[in-house]
Amino acid sequence: MLDVHPPHHSTSTLRDFFLHIATICVGLLIAIGLEQTVEAIHHHHQRHQLNEDLITEAESNQQVIARNLRMHDLEPWFVTAETAIAAASPKDGKLHLTLPPPPWVPGSLGTAEIRYFAPSEAVWTAAKESGLIALLPVEQTRMEARLAHNYLLLGAARDRVYDDCESIIAMRQRLSQPGPKGSPDLWTLTPEQAEKLSIAASETKVAIQALLFRLRWSQVYEEGIAKGETKADVNMMTIDQTRFEDPEDQDTK
Repeated sequence: MLDVHPPHHSTSTLRDFFLHIATICVGLLIAIGLEQTVEAIHHHHQRHQLNEDLITEAESNQQVIARNLRMHDLEPWFVTAETAIAAASPKDGKLHLTLPPPPWVPGSLGTAEIRYFAPSEAVWTAAKESGLIALLPVEQTRMEARLAHNYLLLGAARDRVYDDCESIIAMRQRLSQPGPKGSPDLWTLTPEQAEKLSIAASETKVAIQALLFRLRWSQVYEEGIAKGETKADVNMMTIDQTRFEDPEDQDTK
């Protein structure tokens, strides 16, 4: 805050008056310039730190996504279930199936070896809430915003997979007899129950493929952020989209 003091002696001439006013104006301009310089340096430091934090988070998320992509290993169980149901013939109104135990852990998403973790959005969320994203270039902000939107869709896909897996676990508890450790389960179902299990297996497989699609999509953006790219939109419009698809689906094309 700049204090302006009245002159210690009376202004004798018009020239002295304007000289005093000019001195005050120059002092104010210097003070404003210094304040803006300090603020610009502070913003530069904040932008530099924010970029470093975003890159660090992107590098960490790439490792998380690489582990999450192992969710693809769950898909064979659903294919096995669909195939077994389609090949079974009713006997006395019942279908008897042997299926391996579901590989995922009840109450979680994944197996004991394949743990699903959501990629971190802490840095972007904090920057958005504090208004620091205004310091970033428009292209970079757009890229981060698109990634954040994709993570929103990724969360919805994750929830669908979780709900579908829990539905199958509930059916297993009611309709199967677990064998000894490492042995297949014996399922006894009516044709209607078998149809519900087949539909659940198919829907869960599709949900996992949607989850994997979003993970691969996120991976491209996180790779770009870690490398300092800002043209992700252009890259996404020209990239080979098959890299986002399930490898088994690509083999059938």
